[in-house]
Amino acid sequence: MTLPEVLIVTSVMGILVTVVAATITVSFRTVTGAEGRANVARAEQSIDTWLPADLTSTDVTDVLLPAVDTAPSAVPCTPAQGAPASCDGIPMTGANALQLAWKTTMPEIPPAAAYDVVTRVQYQYIEVGTEWQMQRIECTDGQACRMNVILHDLKTPPGAFDPDADKPVWVMDVAAPNDPAALGLSDNARRIIVTIDGGGDADGAGGGTNNVNLTAGGTTTSEIEADDFTVPSFVRAKSRCGGPVSLVVDDSGSIGSAVGTVVEPGVNAFIEAFRGTPTQIQVVKFESEAEAIGGGSSWHNYVDMTDDAAVDSLKASVISELDSSGGTNWEEAFFHTLKESDGTTAATVPNRIVFFTDGKPTRNRASRNGGWWDDYSNGDKHIHYNDGLYTHSSYDTEDGSTYDQQSFDRADVILDQHRGIDLIFVGVGPGLQDNIQWIHDPAVYQDRTMAAPPAQTKKAWETVAYLLANAPTGQVPAIYDSGTGEYTNPETADFYLQSSFDPAAFAAAMKAAALKDCGGTLTIQTKHQSTGANVADEFVYENVEYRDDTGTPVTAEARRVTTSAIFRTGTFDFEIPSSSTHFEVDVVPQELETLSGYNFVDWTCKSAGVPKTGSDIASIAIPASTWQGVSVTVKPNEAVSCVMTVSP
Repeated sequence: MTLPEVLIVTSVMGILVTVVAATITVSFRTVTGAEGRANVARAEQSIDTWLPADLTSTDVTDVLLPAVDTAPSAVPCTPAQGAPASCDGIPMTGANALQLAWKTTMPEIPPAAAYDVVTRVQYQYIEVGTEWQMQRIECTDGQACRMNVILHDLKTPPGAFDPDADKPVWVMDVAAPNDPAALGLSDNARRIIVTIDGGGDADGAGGGTNNVNLTAGGTTTSEIEADDFTVPSFVRAKSRCGGPVSLVVDDSGSIGSAVGTVVEPGVNAFIEAFRGTPTQIQVVKFESEAEAIGGGSSWHNYVDMTDDAAVDSLKASVISELDSSGGTNWEEAFFHTLKESDGTTAATVPNRIVFFTDGKPTRNRASRNGGWWDDYSNGDKHIHYNDGLYTHSSYDTEDGSTYDQQSFDRADVILDQHRGIDLIFVGVGPGLQDNIQWIHDPAVYQDRTMAAPPAQTKKAWETVAYLLANAPTGQVPAIYDSGTGEYTNPETADFYLQSSFDPAAFAAAMKAAALKDCGGTLTIQTKHQSTGANVADEFVYENVEYRDDTGTPVTAEARRVTTSAIFRTGTFDFEIPSSSTHFEVDVVPQELETLSGYNFVDWTCKSAGVPKTGSDIASIAIPASTWQGVSVTVKPNEAVSCVMTVSP
């Protein structure tokens, strides 16, 4: 068994005439043989979700930020956010293995002037309980920091360890050579060398050290003198759209016939909203038990939204696999989403979960009812929960229809382990208005002998607010405009509550939840005319201009994205103000001298699978060239995907 080809990174063109090429060497060292190979594959999958995009955004020649910081004591946030001890409540007691930083220039929108926003991402090696983890902590100016655990069960320090002074080189080693020219790179390329060590008893197939080398960012231009052309100034496009997202869907018996008339169309509207974006979607259905839709015997099933055939297959599976039966097991829903079947943390942890239910929890994974306990019981092996002196007499009644406190508690514990994940709730139906006798005191999760507090009378939907936000007022209610049939605040809303199963309103909620990050974005792909496959060679695209709905240009620096074998998409983000219904966005292919092996065929653009036509799309002629750019409208409530088709 050989190491699957994966990872990293990225292209960055230079500013002015040339770019200083740079190299980053990253080593991950996580134990022997088959176990080592499994560790390598798992580490690759998790790291590949985050590190390539972070490196794409980083200009390693920027020494002022600094763009690359390997000081163990570095922190990604400011003292106002709690540094150095924490960043917005995220403990910073570990050691920095690698910290990357970049600037994004926000456009001038009068009366506000253009300004720079700095993002810092740190890969922190930290001990949590008895486990050593690699955490990715992202802090952006004006926003709260957020954290994801990307590697679990890492090697412990080999000796005495001072996180403020010792680099964790036994896990992740980073180096930047002083003489990148000696590497033989082209004038606008960068080489990234990634070493993953699974701890196996031999290198390569033995599960030990494995190397992946990649040069990205351009090709050698030996026949073109550097002084003969000038590369325009631009900023690298860093998108908020992309990464793994899980939609958790209730299909319990109380849903009834609405599963076909409301839920299935709404779920597919959610999926379709992501089509063509750099997002991976998993749909987990749950009632008494849970499973990943379209996954067959696989525990998880993340689908690449840039793969049209895979998207169509997932939508078909939604229709064939969603039904309405069983109880409502919140614990099982989050367990299946965030864990592997043995209770360990999932290899891919979503950066967002959209959770839909129509009522209170009535089942838990420790249940002996329903005939499935032997397969799904977990007890202390996976999740600790409180089974102390609850005063509510019906606490132990677990019958599939009565409120089950254990299900809430056990779900809460699972989410407490993953509070860095963004959570969105979509609740529908009268069942969420039921009064329940609810107990909440997370302290009892750690001391199972202490008495629980008295029960409180709550609406079922109120307990969801506590579960998802871990606070009574943590949610941001969604605002629905019945006139337009759309939600007006999808970029901030995380709590959608509907009194009845209305197909249009439910689909609107699912679409709005999908567009929280991807609304107002434009994703570019390059595909072969004959096969429809993504082109492996690099294509560079520049957003040369965009205009508001009056045709007035928005002042901003040009931005670039690159598509390649590693990065099949590039995404531009636009902050569209309420004063404009849309932006008209121009995208033009660049570095045409490197594309002599291809011919331009056409551009196609879609939003939620619907083609852009008429005044919403136009071609842009490139002087003295057969290549063309595209001008397309982008609205704040849609994610647009454009494909440039080429032939050899």
